[in-house]
Amino acid sequence: MDQQDSEHQAPMIGGEGAGEEPEDPHRTKTMQNVRAASRVARTPTAVADETLAQDAAEAAGSGVVMPPRYRDLGVIGSGGFGDVRRVHDLVLDRVVAMKILRRDVGDAERVRARFLEEAKLTAGLQHPGIVAVHDGGRLDDGRLWYTMPEVRGRTLREIIDEAHAAPAPSGHREAGAGWTFRRMIDAFARACQAVAYAHRQGVVHRDLKPANVMVGELGEVLVMDWGIGRRIARAASPPSPDPLEAQPPSSAPLSPAPASRPAPELTLDGDVLGTPAYMPPEQARGDHKRHGPASDVYALGAILYHALAGRPPYEGTVLSVLGQVLSEPPTPVVEAARGKPVPLELAAICERAMRRPIEERYPDAESLAREVLAWLDGERRREQALAVVAEARAMEPEIAGLRAEAARLRGEAQSLLAEARSFDPAARKQPGWALEDDAARLEVAAVLRETEWRETLRGALTVDPDLPEAHAMLSDHYRDRLIEAERARRDEDAVRFEAQLRAHDRGRHASLLRGEGALTIVTEPPGAAVLLERNALRQRRLVPEAVKELGRTPLRGVPLQRGSYRLRIRAPGRAEVRYPVLIERGAHWDGCAPGEREPTPIHLPAEGELGPDDVYVPAGWCWLGGDSDASDSLPAARIWVDAFILRRFPVTNAEYLAFLNDLVASGREDEAFAACPRGQAGIHENADARLHFRRTEGGRFLLGEDELGYPSAADMPVALIDWHAASAYASWLSARTGSPWRLPNELEREKAARGVDGRACPWGDFLDASFACVIESYEQKPRRASVDSYPDDESPYGARGLAGNTRDWCLNGWWRTGPPVDGGRLRIEEPPAGSAADYRAVRGGAWSSPIDLARSAVRFGAPPGTRRLTVGVRVARSYAR
Repeated sequence: MDQQDSEHQAPMIGGEGAGEEPEDPHRTKTMQNVRAASRVARTPTAVADETLAQDAAEAAGSGVVMPPRYRDLGVIGSGGFGDVRRVHDLVLDRVVAMKILRRDVGDAERVRARFLEEAKLTAGLQHPGIVAVHDGGRLDDGRLWYTMPEVRGRTLREIIDEAHAAPAPSGHREAGAGWTFRRMIDAFARACQAVAYAHRQGVVHRDLKPANVMVGELGEVLVMDWGIGRRIARAASPPSPDPLEAQPPSSAPLSPAPASRPAPELTLDGDVLGTPAYMPPEQARGDHKRHGPASDVYALGAILYHALAGRPPYEGTVLSVLGQVLSEPPTPVVEAARGKPVPLELAAICERAMRRPIEERYPDAESLAREVLAWLDGERRREQALAVVAEARAMEPEIAGLRAEAARLRGEAQSLLAEARSFDPAARKQPGWALEDDAARLEVAAVLRETEWRETLRGALTVDPDLPEAHAMLSDHYRDRLIEAERARRDEDAVRFEAQLRAHDRGRHASLLRGEGALTIVTEPPGAAVLLERNALRQRRLVPEAVKELGRTPLRGVPLQRGSYRLRIRAPGRAEVRYPVLIERGAHWDGCAPGEREPTPIHLPAEGELGPDDVYVPAGWCWLGGDSDASDSLPAARIWVDAFILRRFPVTNAEYLAFLNDLVASGREDEAFAACPRGQAGIHENADARLHFRRTEGGRFLLGEDELGYPSAADMPVALIDWHAASAYASWLSARTGSPWRLPNELEREKAARGVDGRACPWGDFLDASFACVIESYEQKPRRASVDSYPDDESPYGARGLAGNTRDWCLNGWWRTGPPVDGGRLRIEEPPAGSAADYRAVRGGAWSSPIDLARSAVRFGAPPGTRRLTVGVRVARSYAR
């Protein structure tokens, strides 16, 4: 059994001894040969014929007279009271190891008895994990011997050191000669099984340590050196006495080990048996009567500690280690590992095995082995499941590539189709349609591949239901789907994805699942009071309801539950500002403009700066587009829109008459005539069509009849004007008021209508004809209504009539891809003269249109010279401070 390299293991009596005699100078050459032979024995190579010949030559001068059955082949190693030699069994024609009692041991009778007990005890343990005893006897000189298989391989200590010396050690990465962490623990478990068998036979080892566990060349695991083992129970006889118990304490005093050896890992003889760094407290106290299976369990726990931490439980000199063992438990293995990965289940097993009270440990090695094997079974399943996860992960670049290529093709298609006019022949649009078809095919392929990806991960979970990596990938996937569904206001999808996220999340998305976000508000001037209102669904409409005062600005990182809110910001000498915000899961509404790291202050207009019908829309982000039920909606996008002012109502007949009559009074009658509403029904570009307003003999314009022949009302929105007339009104108003009025950009108007949360209409997502002036609002003939009717058609900022009554001409040209947005920021510009934009954008619902066209993301385009009964004008201006 004692076949370890003497450079790693001290000589022992029945194991490893601290009291080694000084080496005889005359034996120096012999011991060099012993060490060399020992190193060869522990090198995983085949026994070559020339090696046997060399060993036989060395044996010829050894002076050992072998039994007739054996031929001496040389020294393998030397222990505390036995030499181990390689011999050839001539009867069975095999090479075995022979352990022979040394000549120079003291107390010959006691040592002889101990040697014989070791041979008998080991011979009685018939287990693949324990070296078998083949034969035994007495040499001619009276020394005892026995034979056993020669073990070639490495100690568990060497394997542990190799694993922990590998760069970037990992629980599942190969280190050294193909050894993984799991394989190392598997070797430990098999050692536990061998000891468990011994415990069943009533035998305890009492000197378990990594150096006494050998791993053979073919992977066999052997528990070695049973020299101080003891039989504690037999089926038909009482426990055998311990030959060492009768020895007086003074006969083998503790002494420091040679400096070249790891002192606390030497095997001690005397009252204290075993290796200090791995022995339990009862063994360190020399309490032989309490040595039992639980003592071996402690030592196995110490071996596991060494395997997990890369160092023994205790370090220092022999005496200091004994003192530590007697006085305190070791540093927790997770801390001792110094950041290296330690599975918590194994750490718990190690901790229980090394409990100081005997009754708190595993009762025997079988119980310990059972738990380690259970962990290994889980690790095997984990490795199989991780291989499946790797398959899923390998699909991700393909899925991302399909989606990216589909997006690229859709972008190209949009560019091509944006250049085509609605009345162009199909052949003109075919290239764009072909690209859209290709994009759709790629999107379908991505969906199918993503479905396969999900099913692959679910397959991994059937192998290991608790696999963190699979749950993490699926939880990230459903997190993204949940956020997308909530942004698109697909409530059913959001509920389903949230349930899936909760099923797979293991704590990474706890904050997201709590539905919390944060709010930062900075104002100019600071010190403004902020009232928080939450948009609550009341009778199918979102109604702001006061929640609480948030305090005074600046407010930074205020935690809020996800949802749609409106802030009412007040400061002395300033107009009250309505400021909608959307708090998304795990998101921070910080008010930082594109490319900025600090919040853009919300400017609070001074009292009197705004007119009574001026609606202030502060700068900030908003969700626009993305309404699949809205005709020609733009794709969903989060866009920064700079601050602007929009008139609360569209321009009325009365206001437009003032404009026309001022032109007449200024001698610009031709301009007034060109700008006058005209036409009776439908779309008109004929300047000679009937004027909608009457004229006096002096040339002034007066209200006439509406489109149905009823007298027009002064507070009705003006209609039947073209884009040029609408722009002329804005220019006239600018000159008259000194403010830079213009037509609104279509995305400014969409933000003014929807706020920032992506709602479908100014009041929310539910469409009802009583909320806005649409064709379904009338029992009989529909007509334009006064601008202050339909009070429910009010936006979060306070603008009215954005969903019905009349549509508004917008400043920008109509492009399929929408107005220009640079780096997420809307660019406000008017189409230059001679622009290729043959159409101008038109937004809003109308009195003669169905309610589906009242959705705020619906887009229209019309030639700038077109006049419609449903299209009027509303003015806006940029607000910059």
